[in-house]
Amino acid sequence: MTQEIKKMKLAEGLLIRADLMKKIEHLQNRIRPLLIVSDDKRPQEDPDKLLAQLRKSIQDLEAIIIRINKTNNETTVEDEGSLMEALAKRDALKMLSEKLRHIRYAAQVENSGATDLKTTIDIKKLQTEMDQTGRSFREIDSKIQELNWLTELKD
Repeated sequence: MTQEIKKMKLAEGLLIRADLMKKIEHLQNRIRPLLIVSDDKRPQEDPDKLLAQLRKSIQDLEAIIIRINKTNNETTVEDEGSLMEALAKRDALKMLSEKLRHIRYAAQVENSGATDLKTTIDIKKLQTEMDQTGRSFREIDSKIQELNWLTELKD
């Protein structure tokens, strides 16, 4: 593990993880056109050097993911359990919010002139649930974002 990713906040680790994932994708895309060339041609870059960079980047990614996961498991979020549990809850709330929005949209009866159509669910009740879900998502997301910038990444 490089010295630059030793002591940092969780949010910084998350940014490094995202950067490494982009770098790995970029390296793969740079290596691909170098794999086969004509007998009389040389590749523009050394594929072995790029492969070494790819391997190193993947090792760095593994190390930062381990630290992030360890931090998520060992950090407590107020009223939510571990940060890992709060992340799962936030993801579930986001999914529920998206699905409810799609259902609400599908349940709206278009003014197409057909008067014999009616909605089979209570739109007001669904809207109330959507509002509550959105509020819960924002509250837990705020707690998570705050912890990301305050929590030291575990070794």
